[in-house]
Amino acid sequence: MKSISSQIRHARSSVSPSQIALITAAIGIAVVSRLLPHPPNFTPLAAIGLFAGAISLRPAVAIATVLLAMLVSDAFLGFHSLMPVVYGCLLVNLMIGSRLVRGSEGLQFGAASCGRIVAGSLLGSVLFFLATNFAVFVTSYPTTGTGLLACYTAAIPFFQYTVTGDLAYSAVLFGAYALCTARSASPVYVNA
Repeated sequence: MKSISSQIRHARSSVSPSQIALITAAIGIAVVSRLLPHPPNFTPLAAIGLFAGAISLRPAVAIATVLLAMLVSDAFLGFHSLMPVVYGCLLVNLMIGSRLVRGSEGLQFGAASCGRIVAGSLLGSVLFFLATNFAVFVTSYPTTGTGLLACYTAAIPFFQYTVTGDLAYSAVLFGAYALCTARSASPVYVNA
């Protein structure tokens, strides 16, 4: 069984320069989107995870892309105690993308795949909302039913931005991918 570091080294060695440019661009866009003024939770990170999971042939590189984007932007924004929960939720989107969005025959576009993209995006948004706000409840609210209700109630305004951002960025990423694959004879896979 290969160690994680050897898997990352192998994945990195098999990535072409154009793929490295694409990954670097994704990280740059994700970082900039978090640093520029934006509504709370309206970032492309969950959509990047969903997209990378759906089209990625190299999970280690997809994981590294999401983690690097978060670490670089958090270096500017500040590190916090809930980072493991937030990062974990974003990494779950990779699994949602690979298991739910990508069909057994790969990512093919049509009504069914659009439905899977929307379902995957919504599932990721809901899981992020539930997990991160439960972590906030445990660390910042009285551990009572009333505290749990108060925590989730206070988080509802943020949820609308999470859902809107995840759906909008997923539409952009998957839409651009669909346009690229429609122009070529076969799907374009990112060996990331």
